[in-house]
Amino acid sequence: MTSKTGSMFAAATISLSLAFGASGAANATYNYFDVMADPGSYSGISLGESFSLDACGSTFHRADGSSESYSLCQLSDLTEFSLSWLAWHDGDYSWLGSYSGGSASDGLSVATATGDGTFFNEIGTYYVGLYVKADNNSYVPLPGGGWGATGGDGGLAYDGSTNYSFAWSSSFQVTEAMNVPEPIGALLLLPGFVYIARRERKRKQAVAA
Repeated sequence: MTSKTGSMFAAATISLSLAFGASGAANATYNYFDVMADPGSYSGISLGESFSLDACGSTFHRADGSSESYSLCQLSDLTEFSLSWLAWHDGDYSWLGSYSGGSASDGLSVATATGDGTFFNEIGTYYVGLYVKADNNSYVPLPGGGWGATGGDGGLAYDGSTNYSFAWSSSFQVTEAMNVPEPIGALLLLPGFVYIARRERKRKQAVAA
């Protein structure tokens, strides 16, 4: 990543922190649960296609370094969470959507269009960012029973994570849309024609009987 790209990422991250009131000094106490954002990985996207933003790699985990960790997609209740998506391309970034409370689960998988009228409107290199936050002093139901407490986010950061987390994806390419040659396009339609012909033949046989 070039220094210019790094500074743009830093500016976007600072803007994000200010928007949500995040403080770089905030830490979670070791016996509570923290969050870690994972914006997923993306590849093979052609201009005009849609793809899904995927937050299922993000975790809600015990902050003492133990193995107790859950994907956000494993949690049955995300009302204490907030998820926000943004994208970066060629020196510019844009919010893609924010989800919290009763709609937080909608932010786990977000259908995203490319092409005219969208942020992904040209070929090139893109990054996707994800911000995840768990409300302070909240209790989250865990798979199999029990609760995960988030605490006040003001004590020891055992593993470096806190009640909020932000991460960028690796870079990915949006490429030129592929044109299907006409002969190949006709072959793709052939199964449909065969199905229609068979259905029509069965209809005529039924009428004749």
